Amino acid sequence: MARPKEFDVDVALMNAMVLFWEKGYENTSLQDLVSRMGVHKRSMYDTFGDKRTLFLRALNRYADLTEAADRERVAEAGNALEALRVLFESSVEQSDARPSGCLVVNSATEVALRDPEATARVERNFAEQQRLLKEIVERGQRDGDIDRCHDAGVLATTLFNALLGLRVQARVVTDRALLARMVEGVLAAVR
Repeated sequence: MARPKEFDVDVALMNAMVLFWEKGYENTSLQDLVSRMGVHKRSMYDTFGDKRTLFLRALNRYADLTEAADRERVAEAGNALEALRVLFESSVEQSDARPSGCLVVNSATEVALRDPEATARVERNFAEQQRLLKEIVERGQRDGDIDRCHDAGVLATTLFNALLGLRVQARVVTDRALLARMVEGVLAAVR
């Protein structure tokens, strides 16, 4: 008879996700993981598999959570410009409660080039972000908030690249006013 888990699997996975977000895949040791997750090494392996498998599960969890949160933010926005603002501001948000930057962007530059499964997850997240941005642009063009002179697909791709850049900047720039000016610059370009 299997023994019941002595830890909450979801909490342990969330703790691993935050640790990978903070330190990256390569800089996160097995000892770091078991300490942060509050599990024994054997339990970690039995529940999550090896470090790579745990990382992929954490990356999937992060992408699923952020995609859902972004969709919710956009749905609650009053118009397209407000939707863009909340997306861009949330991407540079800094707090003690979570690491800065973006685990998907970090993973794209750290592990995706040599791990096909990580690459696939990063690509799915990037495609979802671009789809969401295109929907926002099309909504803004229908409502008159975004100039129709822009091709919606091209503008969405441009906004996506700006969003990625801001997520990288958020990892290293601590000047909140500078990050806010960057967001304003992006939003000014679509009006």
